[in-house]
Amino acid sequence: MPELSSQIFIDGASVDFTAASLKERGDNTAAQLDFVLPTSSPNYRKYWNKEITAFFNSNDTYPAFRGHIINTTTNANNSVKFTAVDALGYLTGHSRAEVVLDDDKNIDGLSVGASVVKLIEMANLQNTIGTAYVGDTTPVISNTRPRGTTVILDAIKELLGLAVDMTNPDLPRDNLIKVIDDGTKAQLRVEVKTDIDNTIPIKFYNYENNIVDFNVKSRDIPTTITVRGKNTAATFKHSSAMNALGNSSKVVSNPKLESRAECMDFAQKIFLANVQNKYEYKLTTFEGLYLKENDVIHIRDDETGIQGNFRVVGKTVEFGPNRFTLQLLINQRPPLLSQFLT
Repeated sequence: MPELSSQIFIDGASVDFTAASLKERGDNTAAQLDFVLPTSSPNYRKYWNKEITAFFNSNDTYPAFRGHIINTTTNANNSVKFTAVDALGYLTGHSRAEVVLDDDKNIDGLSVGASVVKLIEMANLQNTIGTAYVGDTTPVISNTRPRGTTVILDAIKELLGLAVDMTNPDLPRDNLIKVIDDGTKAQLRVEVKTDIDNTIPIKFYNYENNIVDFNVKSRDIPTTITVRGKNTAATFKHSSAMNALGNSSKVVSNPKLESRAECMDFAQKIFLANVQNKYEYKLTTFEGLYLKENDVIHIRDDETGIQGNFRVVGKTVEFGPNRFTLQLLINQRPPLLSQFLT
């Protein structure tokens, strides 16, 4: 395996860890870092909520992970496992941030990007979670005037689901929020999911050079799809696909659709997009440590005949002070409109 000069810091102080695992699952979820320290000290709880930064190489300008410790577990061999989550972790889990929206304090009339900024400010998290790079959805839309006690991450996911890029009418693309690091703070950024057919890949993979293993797993494909529009609805069923793939159902909401024909057409597009996205791939390699969700790569696998562009969904990096393994989770098509599911 390739070597690394990886480092982990707790509140800026380097620690001698023995093993670590970074999991980035994507899909608007928090990244998680687990690492083990060889210590028998009973006072490990003093580390809870401390800031963690992890670098794959000591000369890296930006950390591969920045977050805070949320849990510790003692092991039988006089060691302690620490679990940390990134900036999105402040918005989810048991201590997920909430705000109360009413007629006096609200986000009314703001775009999705501006809504994210104000929600972070209302929760007094602007010193922990940066919003300088938030940007906005494609297309830019206004929020729906939410009210009441609101979990910030749930509100963000709902707002993202309202914006659907229809640049390619046959392939609707939703938006996502990701975490990037500016060297001093974790920043949130809104992006539309990549159009892989029209994006230049930033990394190329094949067995001759950098593929260690390539696994393909079938996904559950919805064969009965109901779309609810504005005061109308339609259900699409693909009989032959039901016989081949099984009967799986999805219910989707899109209030912009005003007729049954529009709902039926949208349901067919959802089916076709899911068929194109019917496989989930896991690529084991030793190149691409710094790839992030929504990056596009190109893969050629002569054994399976698979070749083309893929979008990075997430990754798992197992690493120690001098070694690492890397597994990328990828899709050939963007997952379709998960925020529309009701």
